[in-house]
Amino acid sequence: MTHLELPLTPLHEIDLVEVPRLQLPAPQHRIEGRVSLSTAVVHPLTAEEAAAGEADWLGFLTAEASHSDYLLLSLTCAFRPSANGDPFADAAVGVLLESPGEPAERQPIAWSISPKKRSHPVERATTIGLSAKLAIVESTLEITPGQGREDLFVIGMGERDSDPEWRVQATRRHPLIGDETFTLIVKAAAGAPVQAHVTVAATIKHRRFGLTPYRADLPATLRTIDLRRQTDRRDRNTTAAVPTSGA
Repeated sequence: MTHLELPLTPLHEIDLVEVPRLQLPAPQHRIEGRVSLSTAVVHPLTAEEAAAGEADWLGFLTAEASHSDYLLLSLTCAFRPSANGDPFADAAVGVLLESPGEPAERQPIAWSISPKKRSHPVERATTIGLSAKLAIVESTLEITPGQGREDLFVIGMGERDSDPEWRVQATRRHPLIGDETFTLIVKAAAGAPVQAHVTVAATIKHRRFGLTPYRADLPATLRTIDLRRQTDRRDRNTTAAVPTSGA
């Protein structure tokens, strides 16, 4: 297995804006201080580190290098409690992948996503474990103390598609509070531009108005990620390089 130790990037506070509904007049309610989103971590995967020492898989990935690139993309979303006690009921983080100007057969897909299922919240991820088949097998190191397994807390979907999504659900025993890290390996056409368009949504249970859906008002720098530009920036700054080691 190959382990990638990823840097912890800054979290940026984002506003939630109430989703317009026919029965509600404008302007819509705006909430601050409940959600933050990290700067994206982008790491291109070489055939050697992705193969994790397996010769057969290295041969496949080396052959793939002439027409496919694999890039790791990681984001962290932080959910905070409300001063007035209105809790999150659920949340969703979506990523739409595209290669502008490229034909359908050269559009990127999410080759592997993490987490796929998890029944408890965890601390911010610092290490990513990759199997030889580019499957993400580990995205967190420690479980929040005192929290046991129960109903599913996070469900990921959209593997092998261009629009992966994670849905986070508050459970009976655990409120939707804390940091969640979402990671995917993007398979893209070699040399093609690759963009990731991010969306964040949440439902808050208000005491007076009940369940109310919101969408995050993301700034352009967080809403659209140029994976090639992020990779170039990381390569130019050696202090931001991601160390790797085989295991």
